[in-house]
Amino acid sequence: MAANVFSRICTRGFLRSYTSKSHLHFDSLNPSQSCVVSNHGIGKNTFLEYYCKKFSTTAQKYDSDSVSCWKCGVTVDLKKVLFCNYCEVVQKPKYDVDFFEIFGMKQTFEVDNRELTKKFRLLQMQLHPDRFSQKSEEEKQISAGYSSLLNQAYKTLSSPLERGLYLLQIQGHALSDEGEIIMDPEFLSEIMEINEEIHEVEDHESLQRLQKTNTIELENLFRKAADHFRNNDWESARECVAKLKYYNKIQRRIKEIEQELVEKEN
Repeated sequence: MAANVFSRICTRGFLRSYTSKSHLHFDSLNPSQSCVVSNHGIGKNTFLEYYCKKFSTTAQKYDSDSVSCWKCGVTVDLKKVLFCNYCEVVQKPKYDVDFFEIFGMKQTFEVDNRELTKKFRLLQMQLHPDRFSQKSEEEKQISAGYSSLLNQAYKTLSSPLERGLYLLQIQGHALSDEGEIIMDPEFLSEIMEINEEIHEVEDHESLQRLQKTNTIELENLFRKAADHFRNNDWESARECVAKLKYYNKIQRRIKEIEQELVEKEN
């Protein structure tokens, strides 16, 4: 019902008043949650590092969620709104909040992708650089930074593997490479056999069989990973995510082989 109402509002041309910049906050999306668009450092050479160096005046670390608007000085609660209620300029992002908080979500491996996409699109609509083409240079820079940040955050959280890696990192259990985990020799042997099978594939039917088997393994690991993260079992979560990386590589290789077979037929 809410979606239909929003659709009618868009059709009638009231989108701007409905999503007024001075009232944009995430209580309207989910009454139990609120959100602030912000930035988070997850290592060297990340977007944040580049962003903060290039636009040193557009990202700040605040001691609280209430700050003074960078343009007019009025107090703004960044946990509720992205734009100043008085002068309506977009506010500078915080960089000490994680990707989950950007979308008003708890730090969990189990994410509702439809809700994530819904929030991403609304934020993207409000903060896209095209909406700031007639604004000041500083507002343009803030908008560009937000847009890149949103894309990075959405890409990370919408992928189970990337989401798992990100969760491990922000919880202090980073997994840079699957080689960091000592794997069961039987598991590694199984991975080698699968790769050999893929290398020998000559037809679509065999490839589809391998893909189906690999997809089942991935789904099983997703479920196990969710349990480990839910129970804060970080070592088991790291091992599970490491296995996901192996099977994810297999999935990518299968897609590459599939494309090669199609090209041969043509």
